[in-house]
Amino acid sequence: MNDKRRGQATVIAVACLGILSLLGVGLPRAASIPAWLDDAITSYNEKNTGIQIRFTGIKDSFVWYTIPDTAEIGSKDIREGIYGIAQANGYKMTAEEELVTTAKPPSPNKPYEAKKCWKRSFVLEGAATSAGRMLTTYVCEDGANWFAGFRILQ
Repeated sequence: MNDKRRGQATVIAVACLGILSLLGVGLPRAASIPAWLDDAITSYNEKNTGIQIRFTGIKDSFVWYTIPDTAEIGSKDIREGIYGIAQANGYKMTAEEELVTTAKPPSPNKPYEAKKCWKRSFVLEGAATSAGRMLTTYVCEDGANWFAGFRILQ
């Protein structure tokens, strides 16, 4: 690319970033774990010593956790437990029905692969400062483990 074209490309990129910022659209950024979620999972683990939720990683703006699959607890129980964590912390479901879709949770032992997942969205109730805060959860099956992903958008 010659210098003139490189300069034009830079000007266009800067203009696009400026327009996005004026529209309130931010660039994607790495997810982090909100303190309420970390506390809620710690509390869940203290009450449910047989089935622990373990941090797996942060990928695609989701905070991911792993839950061991057991014969005693089924898919619906896992999903209700994850949704219960959100609801116990002020989040209200935005729809009655879950969506079945796919996601690619992080996997320490193999390449990222699409998994069957149940998706549910929530909105934070209450405080005016939380207007527009949305939580999306994924609960994905993967043989010996389940994956749970949380993403909070403001």
